[in-house]
Amino acid sequence: MKPFEYTTQTEMVINESGNLQEFYRLANVLSKTRHVHLTSKVDDAFIVEWNYTYKGGALSLQYSIYNGVILLYNGKDKKYADKLAGRLRIGQ
Repeated sequence: MKPFEYTTQTEMVINESGNLQEFYRLANVLSKTRHVHLTSKVDDAFIVEWNYTYKGGALSLQYSIYNGVILLYNGKDKKYADKLAGRLRIGQ
């Protein structure tokens, strides 16, 4: 990492009462979005997490039986994550 280069992790709750069907619907929306590329999937008993790359940052869509559907973005510019989260919330 270069000096003065930083990243922050932004967590946005998309749907607190979301279910697994909602997670798969949102994952389908993400897969059709430009600049979003799936990198890995983690399916566990309590959490489902799909990892993507989006405009140079790491993006994760998570479903948990406790927290619902959450979007995590780890990148330099939070406005990209806000724009994407807004698009996912509108689609509900």
